[in-house]
Order: sequence, then C-alpha cells, then structure tokens
Amino acid sequence: MTTTAVTENGAALALTGVSRTYGGGTPALDGVDLVVPRGRFVAVMGRSGSGKSTLLRCAAGLERPTAGRVRIGGTDLATLKAAGLTRLRRDRIGFVFQSLNLVSALNVRENVTLPLLLAGAREGRALDARALAGLDAVGLADRAEDRPESLSGGQRQRVAIARALVNEPEVVFADEPTAALDPVTAAGVLALLRRAVDERGRTVVLVTHDPVAATWADEAVFLDRGRIAGRLDHPDEAGVREALGARAAAGRHLAVAR
Repeated sequence: MTTTAVTENGAALALTGVSRTYGGGTPALDGVDLVVPRGRFVAVMGRSGSGKSTLLRCAAGLERPTAGRVRIGGTDLATLKAAGLTRLRRDRIGFVFQSLNLVSALNVRENVTLPLLLAGAREGRALDARALAGLDAVGLADRAEDRPESLSGGQRQRVAIARALVNEPEVVFADEPTAALDPVTAAGVLALLRRAVDERGRTVVLVTHDPVAATWADEAVFLDRGRIAGRLDHPDEAGVREALGARAAAGRHLAVAR
C-alpha cells in the first residue's frame, strides 16, 4: 500500500482519522487510518483491549466513530441516517461472527436466503438456487433442509459464510470466526474465506487473536491501545508472533513506567 490519499479511491474500505471514545475515557480507537483495497484479505490483530472489535464495529457501520471518516466503496457512512446504514449493512456487507447468529427456527437453506429476503427478493426457485449454490460452495448443499442445531460447529460456521456471501457483498467482516473451532476445522473455514477473495474477488477483514489464522491473509495489521502499531505483508506465523510479542512487551514497559 502507498498513502491513504492515493489508495482510498476505489478502495473497498477506508478509515481516515477514526477515533472512538466511550464515556469520555481513554479512546478505544485513536486516529486510525486504514485502507483496504478491493479483493484483499486483511487480518486485524492485537491483544485484548487493543481496539480490534471497536475498529470492526465502526468500519461496518455498527457504531458511529467519535471522530474521523469511514467509507465503504466510496460511500461516507457519516452521510447516512439510521435507515441508510441499515440498508448498507444489509445490501453491501457480509458478517461472520463467532456467535454465528443463525436462526434456529429456519433450516440451513432458509438461513442463507434470509439476507436476500430482507433486501426485498421474492421467495421462489431463483432464490433457492442462489442459496443452494452458496451452500454447494461451502460443501453443504446436502444439508440444505436440516436445522442448524443438527450441524457441527464447523458446519454452522460454513453456513454463516454462505449466508455472508450470498448477496455478493463489497466487504465481509469476520470477527473471531474460528475461536471456538479445532485447528483442522478452523483451517477449513479460513480456506473458504481465502477462496472468496481469490476466486470471487471479495474483500475480507478478519479480526483474530490467532497467529495461524492471520497467515491466511494478505496483510496483518496490528493495533495497540487503539492505534495502528505495525503492518506485515504476507504474514507468516513466526512473524506474527514476533510482532504480537513486541506489542505486548511495549505495553508492559508502559505499564511499569506509569
């Protein structure tokens, strides 16, 4: 990446000077600049309290920043009222969370079609075909009529990915999607996100604490006390662990100095 001013045009996601403070305390985010080009997989990392989840919520329009600007595909989120933000999240963003948020009253196919129905699509064969194509891409077309509770944790996460991708979003935000999964299942989930980038041109922003998960990304961005403290292109596990260790050591030294 070059500078924010150069790369922001045409970016999938751009944060400029974004800060978020709760109740007048220490900022959870403090002047963050981040540009994510289209078709890129970025992992956001940092120790607990570094601002990772706050960054995701502000970037996805789930919270308003205290200061700064967030743009998705050229749209400044500050110009949107509540209804406009809801439409943007529904039509242009995909979400994959650790908690999954699958609807237990719906079967797998119905869970995948839900974003399309909320966007105004009509029920019918065309809608079902899109859902089945999405489920086929994650290897679960044969479980379309099953309820989510009959699936394993990894299978439910794959359904969540199919649902996140069904409306062909500009950005997919994934918040610790593999935290509750075993290493083999986690690798399968991350491979699906990687394929969404490589084969479908999607943009993925992954919040994770896991150095292994970060190796699937094109870039790792490290947060410390609400600020971007470093970046690593084509991250490998050793490099990520070293960067996280350096950030943790800096935090301990700061605490001692205080």
